[in-house]
Amino acid sequence: MSDRYLDNLLPDFGEYSLESFLDSYRQRAAQAPADGRAAQPVPPAKAAEAIAQRSRQIVMEALGETMSRQAPSAPAPEPTDTPEDAGADDTRPAPAPHKPVSAPEPPRSCVHVSPDGIITLDLDLPEEAAEEEDLPEEDFPEEDLPEEDLPEEPAQPVHSRRERRESPGRAVPPSGKERGAGDRFLGPLVRLAAAKIDRRQMQKAEAANWPDPVEIRQTDELSAKKASKFYAQQLRPLRFRLRVSVFLSIILAWISLRLPMAGMLGASLTVQAGVSLLLMMTVMMASLDILAAGARQLFELRPGCEALAFLAALMSCVDAAMVMLGYGSQLPFCAVGALSLTAALWGEKLECVARARTTRVAAASRTPFSITAQSTERGGRYLCRTDRDASGLVRRCEEPSFCQNVYATAAPVLLLAALLLAVISSLNGKGGAFLHALSALLAVSASFGAFISFPLPYSMAARKLQLSGAAVAGYVGAADIGRARRVVITDNDLFPPGTMKLSGINILEGALVDRVISFTASLLAASGSGVTGVFMELINRRGYELVQPQDFRCHEGGGLSAQVDGVQILVGSAGFMNLMGIRLPQGMTVKNSVCTAISGELVGVFNLEYIPVTSVQDALVTLLQGRTRPIFAIRDFNITPLMIRQLFRVPTDNFSFPTFRERYRIAAAASGTDAPPSAVVARSGMGPLVDAAEAGRKLFGSCRVSTVISLAGSVIGLAILFLLFRAGSFDTATAGNVLSYMILWALPVVILSVGQSR
Repeated sequence: MSDRYLDNLLPDFGEYSLESFLDSYRQRAAQAPADGRAAQPVPPAKAAEAIAQRSRQIVMEALGETMSRQAPSAPAPEPTDTPEDAGADDTRPAPAPHKPVSAPEPPRSCVHVSPDGIITLDLDLPEEAAEEEDLPEEDFPEEDLPEEDLPEEPAQPVHSRRERRESPGRAVPPSGKERGAGDRFLGPLVRLAAAKIDRRQMQKAEAANWPDPVEIRQTDELSAKKASKFYAQQLRPLRFRLRVSVFLSIILAWISLRLPMAGMLGASLTVQAGVSLLLMMTVMMASLDILAAGARQLFELRPGCEALAFLAALMSCVDAAMVMLGYGSQLPFCAVGALSLTAALWGEKLECVARARTTRVAAASRTPFSITAQSTERGGRYLCRTDRDASGLVRRCEEPSFCQNVYATAAPVLLLAALLLAVISSLNGKGGAFLHALSALLAVSASFGAFISFPLPYSMAARKLQLSGAAVAGYVGAADIGRARRVVITDNDLFPPGTMKLSGINILEGALVDRVISFTASLLAASGSGVTGVFMELINRRGYELVQPQDFRCHEGGGLSAQVDGVQILVGSAGFMNLMGIRLPQGMTVKNSVCTAISGELVGVFNLEYIPVTSVQDALVTLLQGRTRPIFAIRDFNITPLMIRQLFRVPTDNFSFPTFRERYRIAAAASGTDAPPSAVVARSGMGPLVDAAEAGRKLFGSCRVSTVISLAGSVIGLAILFLLFRAGSFDTATAGNVLSYMILWALPVVILSVGQSR
């Protein structure tokens, strides 16, 4: 067999011929025991038939293994010949059932074995069989296709190219010459249409099982790590589009300000309008997402900042086209509209950067802490650090800002005012100036500062907070922080883990060491004191166990009392022991210590050393200089205002130290809260907490002031342009003057944003 394809499929049968078979048969017959009957010779025909059957079986098994490797999803072909008709030449395998077009069946073969043992195999290649295979009926509804284009059923199943050529009743012609026009030209189109129909049906079936996008936004949320990667991937195209838009906007500003230009561009208004229109349309192509958002807002009858920029750009293009046609004498306001779109792109890029940094901080730690805003009974609000995870951070970062909410209310008023003022200003006999006036009024309504009033300070604050391991949860988080007047400071904020250590342990004579340490650590753990970590390390190192205290109480002096196995345990400072009538021996009294008494007798004194941290000192100074007042809800009875003043060298006159009962109540409310996160911190200590509180407060105030400035610039600009157009002073309300006016009103927004980050 000379075919390479078949040589690769067929295994090596070795030397297997009729002579070898007869020799082996004679040897077995000679070795068989004599039973009184003579051995009968084997007829050659019967031997050839047996060889053919065995060869056919080996070939089909080999083909089945090969096809199963090539097409795992399709079953291996089975031999259809029986032993009785194995030697017949007109053997025909059973017709294969119809299969989908997307899963073609494996090649079929027809095996012929001659009496000499020569194997002849006709194999259909997959691509040739697929060309003339019958298409499934369910993919071609009869009501959608004419009857003459439907494939006919074959009169006889054909499995090989030779049988197709010899079959007199073939249904599909083998060559293009014998095919009809419909088969030759409409066949590929029919198959393509069937594939498209099937693909659409699959897409509809999948879409029917998809959840509602609104439900996804309300229920599901990306993790901080995935959200950080998503925002980072969006930055590269945004940067490129922003650079293109900035470059073209500078050229438009050059033309609008009447700066020196060469050739026809500096002499002809029509050429200037044409170039401005071309550049404006390019800027619109670079900011298609902004235009799409504005169009969607208009379609939903909820216009906002994007809708104002969309209409300003559209009307500037119309005005430029009118000037090119000779219906205007003033340069169009394409530069103003282009800069509005550029400011929108810049704001989108800045907000994407800020969200990427915010989510990166949350993803940097396995157990980030959340800063939540709590309400008091008197209506006040305070910030506290909780053990709550950062779930809800991504959703809060994507909520609209104060500027977007304000312009959602002000944009419809600005649009109606621009349209009305344009109509009134064109009633002075110059009706042809209506489009030019409307374009100018819409351009001044889309303030530059409205697009960066929150993204610019948010980006700067996120960059600064990322260095300290903190992040604010968008505008809503900044609003929660800005409305809070106080921040709760706990034990771990002043003295993070690792800043406290035992400097000495004194166990009095007659007391059991394991019992004293276990009782002391159990009461401190029940109180939630910051010094608990030191005693837990001691417990784990010595292999002791905690006990369950009963009738636990916290006294006003900071001391702790409880019952353990019917025995009263007292834990507190040296002053607390004196108040309870327990005297300490001379030489055992130290400044910072934890004393333990059992049944009214002193049994142990643990000396502690507190190490001040520079970041905590800086945070205390920031609280003294800022407007946020701290509440020291500290449970460690050794931490007093005097100790803070001596260790950190800061005055504590303006700091609030509530009673121990109030401290426990505030700490318990903070630990059991389910409020959404206003900010997240990935590091322990007081520094990230205070930095997030100060940044959120400044961000909240900066966004509100910038929004007011932007809206005031739009309103004042509408009034000024209306008065100029009403008086017919179109030469004063030029594109260059309007552009300068818009840039001047955007400068305070930039200055405020830069100032709040310092």
